[in-house]
Amino acid sequence: MDDFDHWRQAFGVADEEELRSFFQLDLRKTTYKGLLRVAEGLTIWGTSDDWDSGYNVRKGGFPLAAAQTVAEVERHPWPDAALVDYAELRRRHEAMDRRYAAILSFGWQPPFCTLLDLFGMERALVLLHESPAMVEAALARIEAFLLPEMEMALESCADLVQFYWCGDDFSTQRGLMISPPAWRRFFKPVYRKMFDLVKAHGLKVWFHSCGTFPQVLPDLVDLGMDVWETVQVHLEGNDPVRLKADYGRHITFFGAISCQTTLPFGTPEDVRREVRERVRVLGKGGGYICGPDHSIQKNMPAENLAALYDEARKLG
Repeated sequence: MDDFDHWRQAFGVADEEELRSFFQLDLRKTTYKGLLRVAEGLTIWGTSDDWDSGYNVRKGGFPLAAAQTVAEVERHPWPDAALVDYAELRRRHEAMDRRYAAILSFGWQPPFCTLLDLFGMERALVLLHESPAMVEAALARIEAFLLPEMEMALESCADLVQFYWCGDDFSTQRGLMISPPAWRRFFKPVYRKMFDLVKAHGLKVWFHSCGTFPQVLPDLVDLGMDVWETVQVHLEGNDPVRLKADYGRHITFFGAISCQTTLPFGTPEDVRREVRERVRVLGKGGGYICGPDHSIQKNMPAENLAALYDEARKLG
């Protein structure tokens, strides 16, 4: 939840756990801040952690922007999975309330988006076509960090959690940023290894990917995605009736209450009406976790958030 201080004051709570209890939410997720030993202002990849800038040039700090060869990619100071404090991760999960389903996560560590952070968005997309070897070299090093990190985290905490949260954003609200063949060539093998690792430890894969990508959604389902977040059903290609018919037997949908229209600009009754409709369609027979379809931000009236969770509880 963005702008936490705003919501803390709006609902009169002391901390995030109290806020989750206020809304009677039945999921808990790892707090990963401080688990990774990184320099101030940087991510584990040595890129800028200015998330608010997205991937435009204002963000800057693209360490591989000038790289011309595979050798230069290899010389980048790639992280080591030993940078993570797994003992602290375990302690945090042991302290979580066992009444709730638990989600293991290191936050946002996406293969595709990390390429954008390393090379810059435009250059990364060009390199997929002009120098695939450089992209493959970078992805190999990204994978060489992610898989051992995941393995050690799962070995440490799998007995305390039910889900592993990961994700990647390779789409806009109009469709994929790259072609389906390129997605399958470069990224599908990485996701397969990640998902297989989670499954090997008996957990469910909770995968964040916003936007619309009907061409490769079947691939993610086949790979073993169990929960799809964020499910922005107002986008073309994400029709909830079609999604439920095609994939409702295989995955659980999370989200679908619009953070772009209904929550910021609707009335509480508009929110309740949307909740009822989403539960009617996506929740038929189970397989739907009702919630906002992206980050909750302070442009949303507090009464609309209250209406969302109150209506969802009424519908069971």
